[in-house]
Amino acid sequence: MGYRPSPPTSPSSDTEAPKNELVGGQNQTGKQQDPQLEASVRLLRALTEAQLEFIQGSNARKLFDRLLEVLLDLTSSEYGFIGEVLYTDMGVPYLKTYAITNIAWTDELREQYHRLAPQGMEFRNLKTLFGTVLTTGEHVISNTPDEDTRAGGRPHGHPPLKAFLGLPFKSGKEMVGMVGIANRPEGYDTSVIEFLQPFLATCCSVILGWRSEQQRRHAEEMLLHREEELRRHRDHLEELVHIRTEKLLKATQELEKQQAQLILSEKLASVGQLAAGIAHEINNPLGYVMSNLSTLTQYVATFTRLLGLYRAFGTEVGPTLPPHQAEALGRICALWEQEGVGEIESDVKELLNDCQEGTQRVKDIIQSLKSFIREEAGEPRLVDVNKELMGTLKMMMWSDLKHRCEVRTEYGEIPAIVGYPTQISQVFTNLLSNAAQAIEDRGEIRISTQQEGNMVVVRITDSGVGMTPEVLAKLFTPFYTTKPPGKGTGLGLSISYGIISRHQGRIEVQSKLGSGTTFTLKLPVAPELAGTPASRGTPTAATGS
Repeated sequence: MGYRPSPPTSPSSDTEAPKNELVGGQNQTGKQQDPQLEASVRLLRALTEAQLEFIQGSNARKLFDRLLEVLLDLTSSEYGFIGEVLYTDMGVPYLKTYAITNIAWTDELREQYHRLAPQGMEFRNLKTLFGTVLTTGEHVISNTPDEDTRAGGRPHGHPPLKAFLGLPFKSGKEMVGMVGIANRPEGYDTSVIEFLQPFLATCCSVILGWRSEQQRRHAEEMLLHREEELRRHRDHLEELVHIRTEKLLKATQELEKQQAQLILSEKLASVGQLAAGIAHEINNPLGYVMSNLSTLTQYVATFTRLLGLYRAFGTEVGPTLPPHQAEALGRICALWEQEGVGEIESDVKELLNDCQEGTQRVKDIIQSLKSFIREEAGEPRLVDVNKELMGTLKMMMWSDLKHRCEVRTEYGEIPAIVGYPTQISQVFTNLLSNAAQAIEDRGEIRISTQQEGNMVVVRITDSGVGMTPEVLAKLFTPFYTTKPPGKGTGLGLSISYGIISRHQGRIEVQSKLGSGTTFTLKLPVAPELAGTPASRGTPTAATGS
């Protein structure tokens, strides 16, 4: 049977002939145009437009939908498909459609068609007419499908299959895809195959181009993905380097801090040993002086009583004495009055009292110094915070505190803490020394202790110059000081912070420039003594005068 393509009854806008071309098989003179030539012209026009649209970036599936419409129209076929040949991991071919006629005959199949057709429907049953094309790579013409052993049957309700043509298209030896059309009234023959060769070539080039485009896009996506992954790795590495750098910096700072504290501790230990020796050497002669002063006081008391008796005796017997004795008594009385023996008696008592008080103060200072410089050894023990504060104040009263300020204390009932007395005293010394130095002329330092929950709280407030927020931020940094060069190491508060931290406590600061500063120490109560007062101090005012 020869190929006689039927002219379309309703040509699409894509293939509508211009007015100067053949329309409906006739030219403008009314003469009949060769139907086969007209069909070839329409096919070539459609293929040219399809290739142009593909080059311009049109969607491949929409492009194949229009090509399928043209194919069915030009061949007078009822339905068909255009698809790509793919392979499973086992090398078995299957078909994935780019365009397919909707021949669904149930609601379920219609829903499935609308859901799957846009992405491409897959057909893997090779015991069919199109499966024969996939397995052999050759075209299949079947004008009597019901009698064709290659057909493999149809599902119940499937539209009638009166004729079928399956055409593979290849690139070299590779089968790229296939076209399937069905139910041409005249059936199919080799002339149809020859007529559709340009169509097959176009489908092959479009699919190969689409594959290349997909591969390019996939390569770009992979490149972007790898670049993003590389960026994440780089950011992660930078973050790790930053974290490790911070850790190294903190470790270095901590090491420098510990080294500085170790150096200072060694210096303090040397100074402590020297002070201990000096205190011991002073303590021995001081004992002699205090003992002699006590004895001298007793002797002076005896002389004072004896002088009183002499004076009473002279007053009583003076009038009865002979002239020469009366003259001698008169000289004695004159000298008594001239030298002010009565005032001397009073002054001697005051002088002795002052000497005894002074030597007692020296003794107290020596005792406080010995207590302060004693080495911490063994396990931590119970510490009476009030007692340590009093001892520190007594030792410091003759230094900066004496000349700069009035100290007011308010000791509350507080339980003992567990720790090292010497270290606690060192903290109090540092804070009190800083408070005194912050006062420019005369000022006041207030010290209070109290219990808040399971914490012993010590507050030391001065009326000094205060601090700026910038100074507060660096206050506990080792070697940081606002004092002139040579006036401080910048380690006192850093060491104090470390001591309080090792005692499981906290040190807080509130300060405002021009309004003074308050240091608050919070130390945990000894667990076995929680809630039990250890000491009760008496409010005092030490003027230092």
